Order: sequence, then structure tokens, then C-alpha cells
Amino acid sequence: MPKGTEYKITWSQARQAYELDHTPFVFPLNDASLPSWLKQIDAFHLETRAGHSLTARKETKKRGSAYWYAYKRVDGKLHKKYLGDADKITLTQLETLARSFVEAPDPEPVKLPTLKFTDSLPSALTIFGFPAIPTKATLITKYRALVKQHHPDKGGLHLNMVAINLAYDYLKRYVSR
Repeated sequence: MPKGTEYKITWSQARQAYELDHTPFVFPLNDASLPSWLKQIDAFHLETRAGHSLTARKETKKRGSAYWYAYKRVDGKLHKKYLGDADKITLTQLETLARSFVEAPDPEPVKLPTLKFTDSLPSALTIFGFPAIPTKATLITKYRALVKQHHPDKGGLHLNMVAINLAYDYLKRYVSR
């Protein structure tokens, strides 16, 4: 059973502003008063004017500092997002975060390979950016730089990495020692 919160921040249609509800008391809330309230409470539930909601909790770390995190259960799975320090949280930020829990993120653009090796010396030289056959040390240095830039673990494409490896193997045959 989920824990309830003692405090609720809701949009008041009558006042056209947010209110902090601590039954039976209701306090007007704005960006200026929000940080002082957040220092006094440990958790709250937010209902935005658009109907989105979240629960926020203050979590104290071992080093003594406290940070706010937002929680929302979506499709049976509990999601957690960092809010930050109480002094930096705004009502607009809370509204945006509540909306982000339920909106699908923008799909990542499809990346196309930028390097293509055609099993030829000019192709290998082009991939490495060499005008002529390099020395072994220069080839190794450039290979390491390209790997750092294009490796899939660093956000690069597998096909670009394959082209770099094939071009490297091809150039090794021509390189002077």
C-alpha cells in the first residue's frame, strides 16, 4: 500500500493559483513561498491545473544534505526523477515534471553511418583523413582517436566502427615500421 502524504499542492480554480492543503488549513502558494514550505515538510502530493500529478519526497543523503525526488506510478511501474534542492524548485518545474511522467519522450533520430570502407587504399586513407600512407605511430594515434569518437559505447554507430577497423587493417599492410 502506498504511503499517503500529509500535504497536497493543488490548483485553485477560484484563486487561479496553487494552494498548499494541510487539512483543515489551506495556504496560498507561489514560487517565492515554495522554498520555505519545502524546508519544513518531507513530502507532498501535487495536482497540476492540467490534471497531472506526482508525489515528491525529500531524501537525506549520508553526507547530510537533502534533495527532492518526484515519484509517479505509470502502467504499474514506479518512476523516480530528481528535482533538486528546495531553493531551486519552482511550481513551473513541478508542472513540467508531472507532465513528463505521462508523455512519451521524443524518439531519438535515426543515425546513419558516415564512414564507408570499399576495400581500397583511397577509401582507407579517406576514413583516416590521411593524404598519403602514414607512419605506424601516426596510424595508431589516429586509430585510437577515431575509436574514441565512433565507438558504440560512446554513442557511435557499429557500422562506422566496422569501417574504421577494416580501414585500419588495410592500412597496416602499407605502413612503414
